[in-house]
Amino acid sequence: MTMEELLKSLQKKCRVECEEAHRQLVCALNGLAGIHIIRDEFVDAAEMYREVLRSSEEHKANLKTDSLQRLHATHNLMELLSAQHAGIPPTLRDDSLKEEAEQLKQHYMAKVNSEVSEAHQNLQPVLQHIKELKRKVNLCSAWWLDVIQQAIQYSLDDELVSRIQNELTCNYKQAANKLSLADKFRDARGLQFLLSTKMDDLIKSQKRVQDAVKNLEGPPSQQVIEEATLCHLRPVRLPLNNCVFCKADELFTDYESKLFTHTVKGQTAIFEEMIEDEEGLVDDRLPTTSRGLWATSETERALKAVLSFAKVRRLESGLIEEGNSFMELFEYWKKEYKLLHEYWMSLRDHVSAIDELGMATERLRVRLPDEPKPKVLHIIEPHEVEQNRVKLLNDRAMAKSQLQKKLGQFLYLTNLEKSQDKSTGGLNPEPCPICARPLGQEWAVLTCGHCFCNECIAIIVEQYSIGNRHRAIKCAICRQTTSHAEISYVFTTQNSHQGQEIPVKGSHSTKVEAVVRVLKKIQMSDPGAKSLVFSTWQGVLDIIAKALFDNNMEFAQINGIHKFQENLSSFKYEEKINILLLPLHTGSNGLNIIEATHVLLVEPILNPAHELQAIGRVHRIGQTKSTFVHRFLIKSTIEERMQAMLKTAEKRQVSNKVHSSTSMKHSEASVFTVADLAELFTDDSGAVE
Repeated sequence: MTMEELLKSLQKKCRVECEEAHRQLVCALNGLAGIHIIRDEFVDAAEMYREVLRSSEEHKANLKTDSLQRLHATHNLMELLSAQHAGIPPTLRDDSLKEEAEQLKQHYMAKVNSEVSEAHQNLQPVLQHIKELKRKVNLCSAWWLDVIQQAIQYSLDDELVSRIQNELTCNYKQAANKLSLADKFRDARGLQFLLSTKMDDLIKSQKRVQDAVKNLEGPPSQQVIEEATLCHLRPVRLPLNNCVFCKADELFTDYESKLFTHTVKGQTAIFEEMIEDEEGLVDDRLPTTSRGLWATSETERALKAVLSFAKVRRLESGLIEEGNSFMELFEYWKKEYKLLHEYWMSLRDHVSAIDELGMATERLRVRLPDEPKPKVLHIIEPHEVEQNRVKLLNDRAMAKSQLQKKLGQFLYLTNLEKSQDKSTGGLNPEPCPICARPLGQEWAVLTCGHCFCNECIAIIVEQYSIGNRHRAIKCAICRQTTSHAEISYVFTTQNSHQGQEIPVKGSHSTKVEAVVRVLKKIQMSDPGAKSLVFSTWQGVLDIIAKALFDNNMEFAQINGIHKFQENLSSFKYEEKINILLLPLHTGSNGLNIIEATHVLLVEPILNPAHELQAIGRVHRIGQTKSTFVHRFLIKSTIEERMQAMLKTAEKRQVSNKVHSSTSMKHSEASVFTVADLAELFTDDSGAVE
């Protein structure tokens, strides 16, 4: 991912975490409100519900609050106020609670209502086409019976039977332990009876499915909702599969087995979980479904074979024309099945949504003395009230802390995105909340994510620190506490020098952008100049290659022996290729590349001999032009220390040469000592990194 994409991904992830923490906080507040009502603490209950509504309003710009949780708070607060308990202070929002609750319900149902409407509309063109095709087909006097009868009359029945049996047994994998349709008839009369029986069963099953779906249309009655709730939405008893939706599902399964090739899957029907009886045993009466693969059924293949026979033997054109219309009708029956099933699912989801609205308004309550043992979460025993109160208080504290932390991260990432805007030159345009001056290049970030200029933070730290040792401050906006050690200071650099004015496409690291910018500058100032780019790591060269590709810059790359000479020759002799990427370990030895005049060293090289070898590919006998060496270092990193150490080692080596009477060949071992390498990985305080 590019830097911008990575930042967007972090923002998205942080927003999801914020919404989850907020969902847990709202859940705890709603639960505490229910506990307060059980304990007759109606004032506290109203405050809990109002805190939910305040929190959802406060964060609605950045976070989505679950509409069902908001409905729970709105509906129960409305009921609580309508009971007119003493001591509950009124607010300006109280009169609009009923309207808000109704709007939340309508908004929640809008999606499922549109799905029902869309599924119904998708079904209509297919039903219309089926109606038109039925006018062309006489289902009372089937065309395939006439074709078989004519085959018997002309003594072609054996050929027809053989053709159909071959069609049913060839190129189709038959399920194990299942009798094929080809095994159920031996002559044309048997074929007539079998096809007639199959088609009668198919049409009857189709009619039952159509009637079942038709009965589900329209607003569901309260009885239908209650049956669906007890049956599969919130089942509490066995046996199941008693509601109209589950019965329709069984009809769909039966119809599907006749319309398509039937393959047993052994899946549980609508239910996601197996339901145990009182003794913990799974009931054998749990419904199962066997969904097919929607492949062509044996009945359809047999009918197609009958039609093909009629065409080959050139039987009556009227029969062939009717057969073509019927097979087209059969295809539309299959389309109708799929769309009917989608329509049935949308109607089932509609009832499920109504039940969810009902659940959303239920709150915690204590089981009544004559009420059976509860099997739902919102009904608790009297002795569980205090236990639930303590748990919900703990959940609220943890969720609130997590939400504050995640909101701070999200706000920080948002401000970081603004500061990364290249059009502002690295300046943060947001004003300081205290002095209203632009944050600019330097500002402070608290743990809550709010940003202030350094001058205001310094005043707060000096004059308004809190705690026993005055080592923390409170945010001037949200009053959240942040210790001095947790204050983050951001420093950005404004693009001031000329080189930064050269645009680089894509989002890349600072060093890669600098390398591409230097190469662009070289091409602009000296269009024919050729450059070598050296790096110790092949992966770095691959990243630079991608950046060059993003900026439409021609280059050649040497990575190992693959196309070595071809890429080297392209760089040397092709005018449009002016950049060559080489790994240090293979490209710095034995090559003569005097065509180049610029050498770019992407990172410091600990062995000076290797660096000299790399530069020596260009600066050597035969070179008639000046050689330019470009080194790239990242400030305040180990690379800066490496470069300083190289300079120190170089001076030490020159000094040793002056005072030594014997010549000594440069070697890697004579450049650095163990103490030098230890110092390289030690910070200023003396700690080893």
